[in-house]
Amino acid sequence: MSKFDLDTIWPTQTLLPTASRLLDMLPGLVAYFGPDLRYRYANATYATWRGLKPAQIIGRTCREIVGEANYQSVEMRLEAALQGKTVTAEYTLFDGNNARRVQGSYVPDIDPAGCVLGVVALVTDISVREDLEARIVETEGMFDDAFDHAPIGMVVINVDGRMERVNEAFATMLGRSSEALTGTDFRAITHPDDVAADDRQFRQLVAGRRAGYRMDKRYLRGDGEVVHTTLAVSAVRGLDGAVPVRLIAQIEDVSERRTAEREQQEITARLMLAMEAVRGGFWHIDVESMRFEMSPSFQRFVTGSDTGASSDLADYAERILPPTREAASVQALLDGTIDETSVEYALQTIAGPRWMRCDRRLLRAPDGSPLRIVGVTIDVSEDRERQLKAEAEAGTDPLTGLLNRRGLDQCLADPALRLPLGVLAIDLDRFKSINDSFGHSVGDAVLVEVAERLRHAVRPTDHVVRLGGDEFAVLLPESTDDRVAAVAERIETALNHAMVSAGVTVSISASVGAVSNEADDGATAVERFNAAWRRADAALYEAKRARHRRWLHRD
Repeated sequence: MSKFDLDTIWPTQTLLPTASRLLDMLPGLVAYFGPDLRYRYANATYATWRGLKPAQIIGRTCREIVGEANYQSVEMRLEAALQGKTVTAEYTLFDGNNARRVQGSYVPDIDPAGCVLGVVALVTDISVREDLEARIVETEGMFDDAFDHAPIGMVVINVDGRMERVNEAFATMLGRSSEALTGTDFRAITHPDDVAADDRQFRQLVAGRRAGYRMDKRYLRGDGEVVHTTLAVSAVRGLDGAVPVRLIAQIEDVSERRTAEREQQEITARLMLAMEAVRGGFWHIDVESMRFEMSPSFQRFVTGSDTGASSDLADYAERILPPTREAASVQALLDGTIDETSVEYALQTIAGPRWMRCDRRLLRAPDGSPLRIVGVTIDVSEDRERQLKAEAEAGTDPLTGLLNRRGLDQCLADPALRLPLGVLAIDLDRFKSINDSFGHSVGDAVLVEVAERLRHAVRPTDHVVRLGGDEFAVLLPESTDDRVAAVAERIETALNHAMVSAGVTVSISASVGAVSNEADDGATAVERFNAAWRRADAALYEAKRARHRRWLHRD
C-alpha cells in the first residue's frame, strides 16, 4: 500500500484527532487528488473556502470544484505532478467576482516502485492571511472535550483476581453482560500473551511491593475478537494502610487508536510533505518553564538543522532584528493581558534576514491563568517587498524616477519640510517640436536627460518633481532668496545645452520661474506651496514670453 493510499486510510473519520487537527491548522488548503484528478481528501480550510463540506468534495473532479477559469490555472500543474515533478507557483484564483493571489504547491505521491499514485496539493492565500491560531484553539478544545468525556471501563477486583463489580461501559466493550463478567477471574478474559505480565504486576500490587501499575493490554471479547486497551490498576487498602483489600481497574478501549497508530507513520509522512511547502512553521512556549520549542520545519527554516534548536526564548529573540524586536514581544501574552495578537518582524534565518508574519494565541488553564502560547510564523518577505515597491512606485514618475504629483503631496505632508521654501517652475521650450521631428522615443530620452540634469543641479535634500509632460517643479527647503535665484540660474544653464540621442543631436532649452516663500503665517505646507506655485508659474510664462520675443528678434 502506498503511503498515500487514501481510499483506505485518508477519510477524516479515521485520522488521528491530532493529525486531523494539524492538517486543519495549516495556513492553507490541503487536498489529495488521484490519477483521475478526483478528490480523495480535502481539509476543513479547503472545504470552507469552496463553501462546501469535505464530504461534498470527495470523489468529485478538480474541474468541477474549482470551476473552468481556475482549472486552466491548476491543470498543467496537476498534470506535471502526475508526471512525478514537484511544482510550486504563484497564480490567481477566482471566486465569482473576487480574485485571490495564491501560492500552490503540487507534490507527487510516489510509491516505492516509482509509480505516481496521486498528488498532494497545498494552496496558501498570500494576499490575506487567516487567523490560524483561532482554528488551533477551537479544534484543540473539541478534541479535549471529546477525550475527557469518552466512556471508560471501571472494574472492582478482589485480591484473588476475581471481578466483583463491572460497569456497563466495560461490559459493552467486551460484548458481554455485567452479570456474566461478575465473579470471573480477570485472567480468563485476558489475551494469552498478556496474562503473565498482568498477573506478575497484579501479585506485586497485592503483596504491597508497588502502589499501582499501568500497561497496554489485550482482552478477549465474547465472540473471540481482540480488544486493545490501556489498563491502570490501583489498590484500595485496609485500615492499616498496608494490605490491599480491593483493586480498582480503569480500562480505556484504544482499539481504534492502535489501528490508527499503524497508519501514523504514513499520516505523518503526508503531513511533513505538506509542511515542506510552507516557509515557516509552528512553535509554542510553556509559560511556567519558559521553554520554547519549534516544529521541525520551522527549525530548519531558522537554523538549517533538525537538531540543536534553541529551547531558550531569549536565544530566539536575539535572532529578531533590533528595530523590530519590540513589536515581536510576547510579554503581554505571558502576562495574560491579551489572548491573541498578530505581528510582523524581521528574523535572521539560515537564508538571511526575512520578514515574518507571526500569529500568536494564549491558551489558559482552567483557572484562567496563562498556560501556553502557540504560534504560527510564515515568511512574508516577498509580499512585503511587493507592497513597499508598489508604495514607492505610486509616488514616483515611472519614466524619469522623479517624484510625481502624489509624491509631491507626500513631500508637502512631511512635517520635516522646513521654511523658507523656494519653488521653481520649469517648462521645456518647444518640446512638442522635438516629438514631432524625432519621435516620442527621442522625446522620452530628452525627458530622462532633463531629469538627470535637474538632480545634479540641486542638493540631495531638495525635491525634484515631474508634474506631467515637459513640466517640472523643484522644492528648495531652507533656501534664501539668493539661493533660489542661484539654483534657478544654474538649472537654466544646465538645461540650455544640446544632447545626443540615437545619433541625433537635439537642441533643448527651458524657461524657469522662481519664487521664495519666507512667511510662516500659520498656513499649511500645501497652502504655502500653492501660493508660491501660482507666482512661480506666472514668472515662468513671463520668462517664456521674453525668450520667445528673443527668438522672433533673431529671426
